[in-house]
Amino acid sequence: MKKTLQPGAGILAVTEKKEMILMRSGKPLLVLAFLLFLLATACKRDTGERSSLVERIQADSVYLSNDELLIRDDIENYFNHQARANSFNGNLLVARGGKIISLRCYGWADHAKKVKNQEETVYQLASITKQFTAVAVLMLVDRGLLSLDDSIQRFFPAFPYKGITIRMLLLHRSGLPNYIYFADRYIKDKTSPLTNQFVINLMSHLRPAPYYPPDIRFHYSNTGYMLLAAVIEKVSSKPYSLFMKKEVFEPAGMSHTFVSAGTIPDNAQVAVGYKGGWRPAARTFLDGVVGDKGIYSTVTDLYRWDQVLYTGKLLSLQTLAQAFEPAGRKPGSRRNYGFGWRITYLPDSTKVLYHTGWWEGFQTLLVRIQKDSTTLVVLKNRKSGHIDRDLLLSKLYPHLYPGEGENASGNKPSGEEKTEEDEAVNH
Repeated sequence: MKKTLQPGAGILAVTEKKEMILMRSGKPLLVLAFLLFLLATACKRDTGERSSLVERIQADSVYLSNDELLIRDDIENYFNHQARANSFNGNLLVARGGKIISLRCYGWADHAKKVKNQEETVYQLASITKQFTAVAVLMLVDRGLLSLDDSIQRFFPAFPYKGITIRMLLLHRSGLPNYIYFADRYIKDKTSPLTNQFVINLMSHLRPAPYYPPDIRFHYSNTGYMLLAAVIEKVSSKPYSLFMKKEVFEPAGMSHTFVSAGTIPDNAQVAVGYKGGWRPAARTFLDGVVGDKGIYSTVTDLYRWDQVLYTGKLLSLQTLAQAFEPAGRKPGSRRNYGFGWRITYLPDSTKVLYHTGWWEGFQTLLVRIQKDSTTLVVLKNRKSGHIDRDLLLSKLYPHLYPGEGENASGNKPSGEEKTEEDEAVNH
């Protein structure tokens, strides 16, 4: 009899007889970690072909439905074409209802050393980091250590910009200037990484003009999430990197994920970011600032992240639900923002949570659709055009996009609208 898996409730395992059984335990994340360990050989490391294990899992009709097989084939055909055209270099994961539909790796993690992308290859997440920062803030709210309506001055009394709350920072409604621009203008010695506290001190001393008064409008702000990371440090009395490791990554089983403030752990298999062609992107003095960026992870660790958010393990589901409510822009906006998540809708009005990222040759996309527990992770380490979220959504839900299928050439134009995020240096 066909069984489906509810998010966070358990995981399917493959027996020696290739039978699928449903494992339920009090520690579903440990079971999930076990399967993801098995899936560590799921990508052929040269062409992106599926390994024998994934072929066994996906060929079993008990595991994937006919519709899911069609979705898998359509998405993989698209990425195969993109990879052959040198338009995609990176990793892909698609899951639905607790089942991994596709896990593929393409191209080079390090072109010069001929190291190929693998499941454990680590990527700079860029602005996908913001959702982790937002969840960390909500964890502190859940523990009664801060309020969303606290002002910045509660934590940094000398900060000169008044009337800005934690909620406004989360929603990109602070109006604060982008530190990436004014730091580049004011700082002459760019040999040492900045820190969040240095940027706060710089703002307090130089007082660069805000873009808007607080809570007037949505304006995508890296500065806001830099400040939120500093608040996390102040409230928890731990460095942001340590708080995330102990309170988020380890409980979620994300063993390949870490925060980098300019240095990389020796044992991390981090991909090289490429600007174009195979020209490595240089690290910069801005890498020391975290919260808006700075988290490194893998496709399978991001799947663990997605799954743990269904469980209430990190924080109460009631508190977390605030992150998924559209409040950054005007009510009724087709595209909106929650706490660290962008929000859009499928043609049938199903809510789509997502975020993109771009930094130093890395381009990233994480999509989360709670209605049917769909997860899409795309991590690139070579700049070669944007990741077309709308096109990928049409492949995940072909019945909602009749007549909009993409042809074999991969040249379907994107309907993506331009936002402040597209204008930002780091998004």
